Amino acid sequence: MRRLVAFLAAASVLSTAALTAGCSTTPDDPAHGPGGRAAPGHATIPRTLPSATRHAERDCASTPPSGTVVRTGYGLNYTRGSIHAGVRPDAGRPVCVRFAKSGPADPQVPVDMLLFTFAGPDGEGAQVEFRTTALTGGVLPPLGDGYYPTVGPLNHPVDAAVGISVDGVYYHSDRCALRLTTVTALGAAGRFDCPRAIVREANPFAPSDDTDPDTDDLAVGEPVATLSGWFSVTP
Repeated sequence: MRRLVAFLAAASVLSTAALTAGCSTTPDDPAHGPGGRAAPGHATIPRTLPSATRHAERDCASTPPSGTVVRTGYGLNYTRGSIHAGVRPDAGRPVCVRFAKSGPADPQVPVDMLLFTFAGPDGEGAQVEFRTTALTGGVLPPLGDGYYPTVGPLNHPVDAAVGISVDGVYYHSDRCALRLTTVTALGAAGRFDCPRAIVREANPFAPSDDTDPDTDDLAVGEPVATLSGWFSVTP
């Protein structure tokens, strides 16, 4: 949660700089975080977020685009794309919502994390977060004579955390399996499945002064839903 708050604060700084330079903003502008909100002390630049569209549940079960997975961790800058985020509550009807890409183009956030955010209006959105080393395979030392060893193909799911805000509820799970189907400078995609998710009061897509994100990060709730879906982004 704290990483996403910092992520959005950085986005607002970029947005303020763009306004000062006289540049216009668009719904696909990567310099905005969910909701286009700015951190305290920075000017908020209004913009209209793309509508969050409801889809059939089967659409969240679709297979994302596939291709090469480059494990260097470099050149990851994506400004467009979407996520199909599915929530199946233990009590209630399942939903599948498509959100547009939001946030800065570079998904890397300190320390050693990759965070992909997608947002719609009215405090709704979704995010997928995982360790950079899950993609790169860790740092391998050079063996001499200028030779750097490489890691093998990424042919297994990686651990990830997923949050989905829909219908006024923020569902979150830090025990998700994410299968990256492609990661290159031309695009990234992956499918996630979270067997159990809890409800958190602190919603990063609809911040409230009445909720402390630090305290909410430590909260342990009863699992109430399963999460699943897929995302695809391009430069």
